[in-house]
Amino acid sequence: MAATIPLIELSALLEGRGRRVCKAGFDLALFKIGDAVYAIEDSCPHNGGSLSQGKVQGKRVKCPVHGLTFSLEDACPSGPPALEAKKYAVHVELGMVMLTSGDPSPPDPSTPVG
Repeated sequence: MAATIPLIELSALLEGRGRRVCKAGFDLALFKIGDAVYAIEDSCPHNGGSLSQGKVQGKRVKCPVHGLTFSLEDACPSGPPALEAKKYAVHVELGMVMLTSGDPSPPDPSTPVG
């Protein structure tokens, strides 16, 4: 069964910058890019670098430890597929970014703001 978990106010996310949020056992890197909010696991699967601290380039984030880049749309790396980061489904409700946990359906590639 899916659960909805409030994460952070949308206004706390800065355009083109990562923000780490730890809630309900999830360690997430959130990004606001244009009209979309993206959520991926904060820990780089290569060596544990904090992806929320990475440099955002368009709709990609670069791990600050070894430079591996990940698509924010599908969490796929620019390198080996085995290093894919996990993507999470989020949406904005009344100005709050909400995580949908336990949803068996695949997440949308991006979540519109508003």
